[in-house]
Amino acid sequence: MRFIPFFIVVLFCCFSCGKEKITLSWTELSSNTSFDLNAITFEDEQNGHIVGGDTWSNGIHLSTADGGETWQMDSIADKTVYEIDVTDGVKHVVGIEGRLHWQRNKNEGWVFQGLSHGRDVLSMQAVDFYDEQNGVLGGGVAYQAGILVTLTDNYTVISVDTFLNEISAVCYSDKNTIHAVGYGIILRSTDAGLTWDLSDTKDDFYTDVYFTSATTGYAVGAVGTILKTTDAGLTWEKLRSGDKVTVTDKAFRAVHFVDEQQGYIVGDEGVFWKTTNGGDDWQVVEDFPDVDLNDVFVQNGTGYIVADQGRIFKFSD
Repeated sequence: MRFIPFFIVVLFCCFSCGKEKITLSWTELSSNTSFDLNAITFEDEQNGHIVGGDTWSNGIHLSTADGGETWQMDSIADKTVYEIDVTDGVKHVVGIEGRLHWQRNKNEGWVFQGLSHGRDVLSMQAVDFYDEQNGVLGGGVAYQAGILVTLTDNYTVISVDTFLNEISAVCYSDKNTIHAVGYGIILRSTDAGLTWDLSDTKDDFYTDVYFTSATTGYAVGAVGTILKTTDAGLTWEKLRSGDKVTVTDKAFRAVHFVDEQQGYIVGDEGVFWKTTNGGDDWQVVEDFPDVDLNDVFVQNGTGYIVADQGRIFKFSD
């Protein structure tokens, strides 16, 4: 009889024991475009927005007034746009060359907003507004040249901070507390973006951050890390480490929670996970298309996912 070394048995068990798998009911919606779709948000059950485009030739905005059954497309930029925020009815979109576009009313055109921050920025990838007056943008290029720009009344720049690492997502957890994540970097401001504190958490290219309350938030990364904070970003607990040899890498792109317990993660090659206990355990959604999923939004039991090649998925849960 041959004996197998214990550490090999352990490795085999770690790789073999998969997460619980579940099936959700989903359909694919028609977007009438083949451009990559980067971000999605809804104002209410009927009115939603998507942004995306082609990197160097077109930036688009899709809108729906019937819960996603039909979408109307506008070309709002000559290069792709990455993120959209809708706060108090005002839509803000950011993209390549550090551009900010906004629209107050769907019957009015989009306005290109120049920002006097004095920096050459190839890409703004993140935007979040706390209210109509106060917002923050984040970006960078090729994993470096990170920048955070804080805005106030009439898009007046009140603070510009630069970092060695690219910023990929920003999020308010209350009026004065803002969180930013990026390439091996997690930052927090407690004075509405005037100054930033650097966390000692690294080890991943953090692609998204989402807060369910003033104190509880989550961050996900491109090599499969999942972090959670319960003290407003002062410290982060690693729920899943994406750099361990016993963990299959999953490229996470976005995280979204509907309440303190129920949340979703999407990512490359059809990665679609769900938690019902605040991130302690995750279920893998089976039989989902093998396409890069870029963002997810869920409300009142109905969810939407946007992906490359103009694909939109609607699911029930």
